[in-house]
Amino acid sequence: MGLRMIAPKRVRKVKTKNGKEVLRRLEEYLESAAVTGEPVEILCGFWEDQQNAITYQELRQAVADGEISQETIRLWMQDYSVLVANRLGNLWMDAITAGSAGQPILDGITFEFSMQTPGILNWIRERGAEFVTASAQEQKEAIAALLTKKMRDGHTVDELSRLIRPCIGLTEGDAKAAVKFYDNIVATLKKDHPRMKPESIRKKALDATQKYAERKHRARAMTIAQTESAFAYNRGADEGIRQAQEQNLLGKCRKRWNTSGDDQVCKLCASLDGVEVDMDSDFEIGGKLLFNGQHLLPPAHPRCACAVEYIEVEPPHMDGINQEIEEVPLNDIETEMRKLGEIDLEKTEEALEYYEELFRNDAVENALVIDRWGNMYYAQGDASSVNIGGIDLAGAFITHNHPADKEILSFGEDDFIFLREHQDIAELRCVNKWYNYTISVLKDMSEVIYNEIYKEAFQYCQKAGYEIQHETMEILKKRGYVKYVRKRID
Repeated sequence: MGLRMIAPKRVRKVKTKNGKEVLRRLEEYLESAAVTGEPVEILCGFWEDQQNAITYQELRQAVADGEISQETIRLWMQDYSVLVANRLGNLWMDAITAGSAGQPILDGITFEFSMQTPGILNWIRERGAEFVTASAQEQKEAIAALLTKKMRDGHTVDELSRLIRPCIGLTEGDAKAAVKFYDNIVATLKKDHPRMKPESIRKKALDATQKYAERKHRARAMTIAQTESAFAYNRGADEGIRQAQEQNLLGKCRKRWNTSGDDQVCKLCASLDGVEVDMDSDFEIGGKLLFNGQHLLPPAHPRCACAVEYIEVEPPHMDGINQEIEEVPLNDIETEMRKLGEIDLEKTEEALEYYEELFRNDAVENALVIDRWGNMYYAQGDASSVNIGGIDLAGAFITHNHPADKEILSFGEDDFIFLREHQDIAELRCVNKWYNYTISVLKDMSEVIYNEIYKEAFQYCQKAGYEIQHETMEILKKRGYVKYVRKRID
């Protein structure tokens, strides 16, 4: 009698209440229609469009040449860029927003999560570029595998041309599996139906392979949707914690890797379960990286459903902050706008330009207001904002600067909200080390939602010199809400 070794069950680590809740919220999001519904249909429809866009003449030429043309690869890159700008950008933004609300540690804290931080803007831009490059390269390699000498020697030109089309959008492994499936169907039909015409055999096999490839496309679409959503969700959770820390609502935190804890968890994730590291430290994730920054956060692999739980290990240092403020002389702090004097209204433009040059490159925000009577007011803020208040702004000209290290170049969300709440000002201006910006309201914009316009602006991400805030303002301009001008300085 042989002996059978029974592997011991994996020891499950005890999870905290918050750890269980973090996993529950991630699982609920990944199972939602926002991930399993529309994104899957978008990707499948996208690949179908790519298949229909290429002609049999082009496919036959590819078979004859033994390689896909550079022009076709360029068009695939362009297709993926449009997909990212019009569809996937919104998927990432929605997942980031959901992730920012996924941490129980933030449940009792009231703060406004911003999508305009450099961390989020840079991540979406970099992830979009990575996705376009990786997807086009993967598609190129899949088709290249079907154009090898072995494949061409084993199939007719027409046969292989027709097989390539349904494989567009598949991985190399799936594309090879589709051809193998086709060959098996052909062999079986020849054996079981020796009198069947070769063309009928090929047609039946091709129809079956088309359905097989469609199932593979749907499975791949689900993998992409879930993996990209999980990555963006965990990025949003991390960004939410960091924004709360910046607002002094949370103190020093550590992050703990959490898996579902069942026997289906892979060895890699099981080895990470319960591991705690500092916020900026890496987890020891082996193997090939899926994307930049993968060592910092889950997912560890495609369809990974792990999450990070954030644990506050030190409270915010309120005493230190109060002491720092008390040590600054009160006369050095701008608590409200200070009147500088009065000017002739005909000198308004000259005065605005003069003060703009004084604070254009400042590391903190400054603001100058010239009201409709010619009174000039000034205020200085911090690196991210400046307060304007206590004066009548109707008909006023207002200018301020955006520090370069904050990466808010044109008018951002705060500027938009200010403009929407003060539509009767004469003009809002902004300067930085590269540009001068001006904007004024042409028609009522009380019902305009900034986030909707902001998301729409992602469709222009492949434009030369693309800058998200500028494109957002351009959309408002095209719709007739504002007069907007960006002018590069010499």
